[in-house]
Amino acid sequence: MVLDNYSKFLDKLFTDIQIKQINVSNFELDHIGYQCSSNEDYDNLKPEFEKIAKLVSENIVGGRRVGIFQLNSPINYKERSIPAIEIIAPKEGQICPSALEHAEFVINEDFESFVGKYSNLDWDKSKVSQPTFPMVNLKLSEFTQVKFHYTPVLEIVKSH
Repeated sequence: MVLDNYSKFLDKLFTDIQIKQINVSNFELDHIGYQCSSNEDYDNLKPEFEKIAKLVSENIVGGRRVGIFQLNSPINYKERSIPAIEIIAPKEGQICPSALEHAEFVINEDFESFVGKYSNLDWDKSKVSQPTFPMVNLKLSEFTQVKFHYTPVLEIVKSH
């Protein structure tokens, strides 16, 4: 199953975050995201995820399908409990591997203050004004990133 390697993925992600000297110790790790390489991969994975989770939302976001699943049993990683996973179809023309791609944290301060602490980093702030799910994100490697937002994804999808 796709989640068999989540621990290795999170180990690397947390190492990369630590290298960037971003302190995430007080932030909830809201969910992790799996990027599919094709629409067929998305279609094949969806029933696999439905065996271990409940699909709570599936919408077109940025021109591609995004499914949000609430896990039947949260993923436990060190002292963290992760309640959700997101699967993402590729954008038109996007070339990428099928793999765990990001983690998202809920922050308790405004984006300007948060990003300001780490002004030496190349933040993507293009989504701070999104009405439903504003966020900032940071590319960690060619195919991984970390995102920060204000509200847990399960709360957002249940309210819309």
